[in-house]
Amino acid sequence: MSYELVLLNGKIHTMDEADRVASSVTIRAGLIASIDEGNTAFDPGAKVIDLQGRTVIPGLIDNHIHFLRTGLIPGHDMREMETAFTIEEALSVIQARAKTAPKGELLSALGGIHPDQFDEKRYPTMAELNDAAPDHPVYLSISNWGPGASNALGKELIESLGVPVGEDGIVPQGKETVDAWNALAARHTYKDTLRQTSNQMAFALSKGLTNVFDMGGTIPAGGWLDPATGYNPILELMRDDQVPMRVRVFLPVLDTDAELPDLTARLDYTFKEFGNDIVRVVGVGEWLIPNKLQRQQPLPDFYTDSVRAVAERGWIYKQHMVALEEQKAHLDVWEKVNKDIPLADLHWSMDHCYGIDQETIDRAIDLGVGISSHSARYLEGMVQSPGAPPFRMILDSDLMVGGGSDGARISTMNPWCMLYFAVTGKNHAGEQINPGQSISRQEIVRIWTQPQGWFCKEEKKMGAIEVGKFGDFVVLSDDFFDQQAVPDENIRKLTSVLTVVDGKIVHDAGVL
Repeated sequence: MSYELVLLNGKIHTMDEADRVASSVTIRAGLIASIDEGNTAFDPGAKVIDLQGRTVIPGLIDNHIHFLRTGLIPGHDMREMETAFTIEEALSVIQARAKTAPKGELLSALGGIHPDQFDEKRYPTMAELNDAAPDHPVYLSISNWGPGASNALGKELIESLGVPVGEDGIVPQGKETVDAWNALAARHTYKDTLRQTSNQMAFALSKGLTNVFDMGGTIPAGGWLDPATGYNPILELMRDDQVPMRVRVFLPVLDTDAELPDLTARLDYTFKEFGNDIVRVVGVGEWLIPNKLQRQQPLPDFYTDSVRAVAERGWIYKQHMVALEEQKAHLDVWEKVNKDIPLADLHWSMDHCYGIDQETIDRAIDLGVGISSHSARYLEGMVQSPGAPPFRMILDSDLMVGGGSDGARISTMNPWCMLYFAVTGKNHAGEQINPGQSISRQEIVRIWTQPQGWFCKEEKKMGAIEVGKFGDFVVLSDDFFDQQAVPDENIRKLTSVLTVVDGKIVHDAGVL
């Protein structure tokens, strides 16, 4: 039998319905061709890799992340800062980035981090940042709202753009931090966006994240991805065959009146579920009306018309629902539309669902919609209303459940931080914030793999290592399923030593 890639002698967690653990897998034409075939006389042209007993999982899939807008982060993003847990580790990340970025160019970590993640519970000082990167401006910030911290060159740069910075390099939380972001972003070119987007994909693949459901970005100041032009970079990279992972695009709708101009344009002039197996437009979301309106109860009357139009056209729809009041208000409308147009076959989902109760879960089950349960609370400190995601309660209910991050501004891009939160209930600072709702390691990997295809109508193609499905999988640095090999506090340090997408090696740490 002719194969392109053969992996032998591993612990391959297929995440199929039987939770089968295999020892070998083969790839042909980008798809899984066989599992545990037992034939060692492979085609001489095949690439054969001895896994040496390492653990393999399907490629992780984040079903709600604002991925493409991370290409707009000004400077050279230091995404590895997400898993620095001491000042020394943070400075090492900066030093490593300084070796690859041209001198004089900004090194940034804007979003995905919090000073409380460091044992010292503070940012590095200006002097420490100066020593780590004497030839580069450095700027760190909690999302776009701050506070931020800079070195001397960073302070000089930000002040030259008209934004005040403290003598200690701190940019105060609020207006100054937003102004700093906007001023730095104004210097960010289209070429910078292409570079940054490529770097973000490389980072994701190095952690085993092979597929992202992009939810756009329509929050001003740090979250704005222009709905008209913001997708041009990923499309250009796709045309140039420079997208090594899968991207599923959900298009936001921002109508504010009953004419529904934005939604009408989307439905009339965007081909539904159009694209290829690498980049595809799959639906609308994470809202049909602007965030300010969708948080109001009652919802505006025209929201019902929006929901009905999406249902009539058969589009997939993911809706941001944080507070329980939001969840109930949206379901009121969905149930009304469901009387005329059954929603069960449309693959709609309620996203985030913090503080959801059993009654609301039961309503979702009756409608046949799914829940995307996310770990963004990991980076938000001590959780207040509307609470944290009740993973255990949701998972014990009979409905489709998928996982995601809501990264990578208010949350991390690194999936292992998200899995850590679901398994331990602990946030970035090691504080227990979700007691009684932890789930097992097997369960959280399943949530991030096997069911995810349902949310984009590709359940027959992705999510498990099964014959005929995408050849997407990850060889882990350590055995996540062995708690002795990987104690809870080491989960966030897991990486991929080999990542395969579409049967092609897209990340190789040089271990195998």
